[in-house]
Amino acid sequence: MSRLAAAFFSWLQNTPVYSNLHAQAVALMAPGAGRSWLDVGCGPGLVARLASARGYDVLGIDMDRDMIRCARWHARRDERCRFEVGELGSFSARKSANVVSAASLLFVVPDPASSIRELWSRVHPGGNLLVIETSELMTPAGVQAVSRGMHLRDSAALRLWGRARSGRSVISQVSGQLSPVASDCIPLLEGLVQARVWTKPADWRSE
Repeated sequence: MSRLAAAFFSWLQNTPVYSNLHAQAVALMAPGAGRSWLDVGCGPGLVARLASARGYDVLGIDMDRDMIRCARWHARRDERCRFEVGELGSFSARKSANVVSAASLLFVVPDPASSIRELWSRVHPGGNLLVIETSELMTPAGVQAVSRGMHLRDSAALRLWGRARSGRSVISQVSGQLSPVASDCIPLLEGLVQARVWTKPADWRSE
């Protein structure tokens, strides 16, 4: 991606509609109290900053250097946030956390099923995996119904998102990949977006 892409996603993450729905998703996790949070595909760092504000020590990773540069700038006064360049599979097993999150990541990776299993492997026993993805309702028509009365900047951001996704969603493809562990599904933005939360049993043992 280019610096232009990083600037665009930084603008998008700063729109109230986008930042508020991600704040709602992050608030599904218990307060951090110094626990660890790994945000994969962090982009300009919105989820990482929201998690830090809830008391987590956060590491955000992204393969795009411009995204990481942007994330570091936004979090320059936040000692709880660190950011590193890299892909999920390239990080050692030590890169794990009490909470692992991926927002709008699975839609863009080549193999969402294997990626969610890799994300799950990074969750500490007793911890959570938080996935935030658009649903099949994220279409231009769905956005039009939800965005009535919104501020112009918010409605513009939603229209761009709706056109980009056009109802394509990976959430149903990956929701059963971690069976027998079930996920809680929390609709956001009137169902245009879903937050999925898996909780790893405290006595979990990897095969």
